[in-house]
Amino acid sequence: MMLCPCCGSNMLLGAFDCRCGARFVGEPLSDPAVKVQRFGPAVTAVALLAMVVAAALLFTKFLALAAVLVIWAARKAMRLAQRDPESYGGYRTAAATLIVTLTAGAVFGGLAIAGIPRLLRDREDKRTAATCAAMYRYYQMIEEYRLKYPSYPVDEPAVKRLISESLPRDYWNKAIAYQGRTDAMAGTQTQRTGIQISNFELRSAGPDEKLGTEDDIVMIDGIFYTNSEARKKSVMPKTSNR
Repeated sequence: MMLCPCCGSNMLLGAFDCRCGARFVGEPLSDPAVKVQRFGPAVTAVALLAMVVAAALLFTKFLALAAVLVIWAARKAMRLAQRDPESYGGYRTAAATLIVTLTAGAVFGGLAIAGIPRLLRDREDKRTAATCAAMYRYYQMIEEYRLKYPSYPVDEPAVKRLISESLPRDYWNKAIAYQGRTDAMAGTQTQRTGIQISNFELRSAGPDEKLGTEDDIVMIDGIFYTNSEARKKSVMPKTSNR
């Protein structure tokens, strides 16, 4: 018995027609003497590798994670070429694609790990820059106040009392501390004696959100100082974070 190639029903071996009406017009074609190998799977792996590289270079390096698709395609092409070498070719091409992808992945992975400290520093720099921008805005408000009055405000309550708009806050949404100062006196003593306040200090508590620690961001009279420099100039009381 054999199956009818038209309807799939059983028919006698050597029969010339079937119940469905199909008729054989000649002997079945024999298999070709030479099989043409298929290179599609190997070419697909190479094409995927090119696409991933181009996407990572043109758009974002995170698209390089799509290299897992290249690895999968290359492994599939290698398995097909191993199981049926007469039908599938391109084993060496697929193997080379796999090696290139794994090597590049290891290199870029190492570079990414090595770049983590830099990313953390850049992130911290962005936070510091945002806080500095807020302090510059605060500075402008204080200068606008000084244009109306003969001196800077004595202290932070005076700032809040005399400046109607909301005061800027640092990146961590904490209040920026203010203190007026003179060469000899500061704070309430200046207010009692009537001496004009000629200097001021702005201070952000920084990432740890505690005033008086090493990561404080300090501006004195519109100029930023390191903590060691600010200690020599500062009159800011060592208070806890707010």
